[in-house]
Amino acid sequence: MSAERLVVFLAGGRATRLREKAAHTPKVLQVVADVPLLDRLTAEAARLGFGRFHFALDHLYEPVLEHLADRGVRFTWSLDDVPGGAGTAGALRCASEHLPDEFAVWLADTLPPVGLCAPLLPPPKAPAVARMAVSAQVPDVRPNVTVEHGRVIAYDKHTAAGATHVDAGLYALTRAALDYIPDGRADLEQLWPELAKHQLLEAEVMTGRFLDIGTSARLAAADREMRAVRQHD
Repeated sequence: MSAERLVVFLAGGRATRLREKAAHTPKVLQVVADVPLLDRLTAEAARLGFGRFHFALDHLYEPVLEHLADRGVRFTWSLDDVPGGAGTAGALRCASEHLPDEFAVWLADTLPPVGLCAPLLPPPKAPAVARMAVSAQVPDVRPNVTVEHGRVIAYDKHTAAGATHVDAGLYALTRAALDYIPDGRADLEQLWPELAKHQLLEAEVMTGRFLDIGTSARLAAADREMRAVRQHD
């Protein structure tokens, strides 16, 4: 895979579950073990083989742009075109002019396992249009993905009876996947079942603990985990 491979960070959410912590500071600028999450994400993405960054933004986007500029990061960016937010899938539709034929998508509230090896998530193989990283080791998250013969055959974020894996927040997509995103607000949790129904969604089973900082409790847990890793190093 090319060193110029693009990763899209979905970083436009309102972070309502973080409450007062995110009232004036976007989720992606929350600090984890003394380092802004954004700095950790870009460093990890570069280590894992990505040479181009795109940020899909909305709520409190100005501080994110200022932070990236201060750090000297080369990037492109887009804003949601739906009042109140386009959703995680709609954000990709809004970013479409910046997207190549194949690209990765990274939920910007997720830290991957320490020591994850490059390259990350090879592109899906036709006829599939997307590949999802899944894990059985995401703390405090109920399984929501059913995997069979290397494909996601069912996805339900709320009532996934029989699911064995968790959507880890990392994906590889082709532009063809954008055709399945409806107009208006749309979230990835609506896109994945549609792709699974048509057998177009591959699964990449990964080991290690993915850390989601979407709530205050999970942010605190990620902080402890990263401090422990730093002490071990």
